[in-house]
Amino acid sequence: MDLHLIQSFVEIVDAGTLAEAGRRRGVTRSQVSRQLGQLEEQAGAQLLRRTTRRLETTEAGQTLYEHGVRMLQEAVAAQAEIDSLGKTLRGHVRVSVPTGLGDAYIAPLLLDFAALHPGISLRVFFANRVTNLIADEIDVALRVTSNPPLDVVAREVCATPWRLLASPSYLASIAPIEAPADLAHCHFLCPPYSSRRFRLVIERAGVRETIDIAPHLQSEHFRFLLRAAQGGHGVGLLPAYAGWEDVRAGTLVPVLPEWAPEGLGHHLYIITTPNLHPSMATRALIAYLREEIPKLGVFAEG
Repeated sequence: MDLHLIQSFVEIVDAGTLAEAGRRRGVTRSQVSRQLGQLEEQAGAQLLRRTTRRLETTEAGQTLYEHGVRMLQEAVAAQAEIDSLGKTLRGHVRVSVPTGLGDAYIAPLLLDFAALHPGISLRVFFANRVTNLIADEIDVALRVTSNPPLDVVAREVCATPWRLLASPSYLASIAPIEAPADLAHCHFLCPPYSSRRFRLVIERAGVRETIDIAPHLQSEHFRFLLRAAQGGHGVGLLPAYAGWEDVRAGTLVPVLPEWAPEGLGHHLYIITTPNLHPSMATRALIAYLREEIPKLGVFAEG
């Protein structure tokens, strides 16, 4: 069967009517109808039946549609492979990254990737939440989580430990924090939770403790929490990467450094839809990020 006719058939099914398929392709309804007739003649079966409002696939039509979608994906992937042989990679990738991590560390990597592959265009979104990759038109999303959704492909990049950080001036103004229970009496800065009080889980050498805390400041924007900790507003529960440079500079001090607190997510994942044939551009970006992000050195616990 003619691949061009199969592509036309897939577009008809997606459009729902011959007229809409013609409008999308910039051809007349009669041309679309003629192509459908040619494909049905080649297939030896009726592929579509007309209802009062739209077209519906027959059993044979549904089978051809499902195979046709896969055939077209294979053709696109094959063309991308051919284009890449001895040439610059081409394509367009839509990327979503978390705001804090994206601003500080992922954005420079994306700019480096764009410089390495001038034939690939990027559209970058900075957002902490993406609920539906298809609906939001996202090809690649980076997310910090402990439980990635089951309906996506999640590639683990690295662990994302959390730490308790405070400024030296704030720690000098309060009673010493020598045990997890002491955290209940300080100003606590943390990501938002569902209630005014939350239970901080903290662990050392297999021993877990839970402390009920009433947060002083809450925000899902880690740069705001980091600024609050820098300004002496309290003890911040932050991902290690957020305060990495401050700890090195001495402007923030780890609190109970031998204890590991639980945060909102323990691993960084690259998330995509379950596509058997992602574009070469998408595959190149995923490979680049999986290789370069761990080299940043900002995810260490110490």
